[in-house]
Amino acid sequence: MIYLLLLFSFIIHIVTLIIIRQMKINQQNLLDIEDNVNEQINKLEDTLALYLVEMREENDNFTKELFSMQNKQKRNEQVSDGTKDNKNQSDNIENASSTDTHIKKNDYPDFEPLTQIDKKDIVEQSETGQILHLYNNGYSIEEIAKRMDKGKTEIELLLKFQQKNQ
Repeated sequence: MIYLLLLFSFIIHIVTLIIIRQMKINQQNLLDIEDNVNEQINKLEDTLALYLVEMREENDNFTKELFSMQNKQKRNEQVSDGTKDNKNQSDNIENASSTDTHIKKNDYPDFEPLTQIDKKDIVEQSETGQILHLYNNGYSIEEIAKRMDKGKTEIELLLKFQQKNQ
């Protein structure tokens, strides 16, 4: 009878050890899956950050190109106006030099300075600035998304990247 009890105890111990081993393997598999998911999340965040940086660079290049095109158009307009004015001015100068050696201010009524001093700068806050301002004032991500007519995930990503940059 003692041998039977010892055999039964030995079998129970073996079964218990097998169950413990299986539980350890399952736990290790879960940890491996969690590490894999975290690695994929990090890769995705890096990819999105790179994509946003590329978009920002393209946007900056586009705005620079747009401003240069506008400046070229203004210069071309000024040059074309300038050639017409130069002809008129040369005629006026010839007439003025023959009659009077002093040039008066009224001789050039169409003259406009190249820079306009009276214009005031208009400063508009960017969407990113508006979102950060709302977030710093205590608005939730959902409220910001509704106000800015953007997606909740887009707001979360923008805030996350801004925190990374700071």
